[in-house]
Amino acid sequence: MLVLPVFAGSVTAQSETNYYVTVKPTTPNLQMYTTVGHNWALTFSANWTYGANSGTPVENATAYIEVKNSGNKVLEALTLNTTTGIFSFNYSTTKADILTFTPIGLTTQNDETYTDEIKDSDVSGFKAESAVVWFDTFHVGLVSWDTGSLGKASVTVNVTYLLLPEEGLTLPEWATYSNQTFLPKILHDATVTINGVVAQETDTQGIYRAESSIAFPTTYAIVKVTQEGWTTTSTAFSFTHAENLRVWSYAIIFGSALTLVALILQFISSKRANNSGKSKLFVGAVLLAVTSIISLYWGLVGLEGIMHGFDWLLLTALGLLSFGFGLACSLLAFKRKYHALAILAVMVPLIVNVVIVKSALDAYMLSYSWLLLALFAGLSILSAYFISNADGTF
Repeated sequence: MLVLPVFAGSVTAQSETNYYVTVKPTTPNLQMYTTVGHNWALTFSANWTYGANSGTPVENATAYIEVKNSGNKVLEALTLNTTTGIFSFNYSTTKADILTFTPIGLTTQNDETYTDEIKDSDVSGFKAESAVVWFDTFHVGLVSWDTGSLGKASVTVNVTYLLLPEEGLTLPEWATYSNQTFLPKILHDATVTINGVVAQETDTQGIYRAESSIAFPTTYAIVKVTQEGWTTTSTAFSFTHAENLRVWSYAIIFGSALTLVALILQFISSKRANNSGKSKLFVGAVLLAVTSIISLYWGLVGLEGIMHGFDWLLLTALGLLSFGFGLACSLLAFKRKYHALAILAVMVPLIVNVVIVKSALDAYMLSYSWLLLALFAGLSILSAYFISNADGTF
């Protein structure tokens, strides 16, 4: 019984590991919280922890810090120099994530590099402690919308912090942000605008509602959230405006019927005159006019979007330019002038109605119909085909 405690104690002593160098944050290893786009200052200290210099800073050294995201993927490796054993750096990101900063090595002024490799039987070269920083942002969820009134849309959204758990997050006093030690998931008393209109918070915290004017069959709503000290975010949604769609449907049906009648009359006329070239030219010019009007539609959508807060200047400018250029060339085609210019004009609405529209909607992760884009492309291709094959009439 007397021998057993001595034996157990000696085993425990032999299992302890000493380290030549220790690199760790100067603040406790607790969660730090900030907003995306904000420079967060991190400070580490490097100290000798074994031998004659134990407890003293490692001066004139180079430290290596590995940055990992919440998926344990290495984003980058930082190389930092220190003359006093203390080194600081600022770090920011535009993507919301929980980042871990882990020292992975240290090189002294004598070009000795310490890592976690074992140097001796009981001495490891390197010990590191990580720092964790939450770079958070706002999350906006679409709760409901009301499009029962012509020309108006009421949108209700839920605003929270993206990364915070449902139960919220308690921060240590030294790591507080905006003088808060506890951050709830729900965002309260923020400045929220929906299509440029300041939204009002309802009786339920975190739920905001606003009404804006909408002229088109599809409502594009952009929600901007602002809070002091935080990076403003923009989140977009799209949905069908029921009342506007009903009115637009009548206009589309009337326009389609008018176009179809014109094409049928021209077909009958060309049959009697036995002039297929003129008929092809007429069809191509009509389709060019139709695709130009579609470009006008997207140009006006972009213009309304700019008024609501979307960055759709390119869509607006190119949509209106495509309409004017395409319609003018369509009239020239009717007069059988400038054949090459008419063929070139066909390509402009094709690019605007497909490429530019898709790019503008993708920028805000808005959905779109591939069927409609294919229809727009098909109309331009048919227009190019008929105009190109009517060269004998110019």
